Amino acid sequence: MAKIDEARVVFNTVCSTLDAMEWKYNREQNDEGYNIFTSAKGEGVLIRLGIHVATERQLMYIKSPLSFTVPVERRTDMAKALTYANWTMLNGSFEFNTDNGYVAFKAVAPYMSSMISTELCKYMILVTCSMVDKFALKLQEVNDGTLSPEQFKEVFSRKS
Repeated sequence: MAKIDEARVVFNTVCSTLDAMEWKYNREQNDEGYNIFTSAKGEGVLIRLGIHVATERQLMYIKSPLSFTVPVERRTDMAKALTYANWTMLNGSFEFNTDNGYVAFKAVAPYMSSMISTELCKYMILVTCSMVDKFALKLQEVNDGTLSPEQFKEVFSRKS
């Protein structure tokens, strides 16, 4: 099957999964593949999701950008907190651009010569929501300077 055909099948599977979950979403196609944009409501946080099917790279990935940009003076503390958060996860991770302060959760699944199931789509969507819901508010506190990386680690050490 050609890369574009595989990407289309994966994209349709993601859309079917979201339809079955009764989620509203927007979709688009561009030169790199297919994109779906949706959101969910967490515990005190809006979880924005971008689901991307990259045709040439043969990847499906979900990114959930956090609602803040880390100022230069907080980036070392944020890097420490994110390192600890990532250490606690088995699937997915937070990515952090230390040049511009961008933070997002990302989960990735390759689909080379295979198809992604609706069960995997649903899992990736829910794990993304779960991780953002779990960590976003405390990461916001690190960003605001009201929680140190050590305090962040302590909060999540007690919960594990």
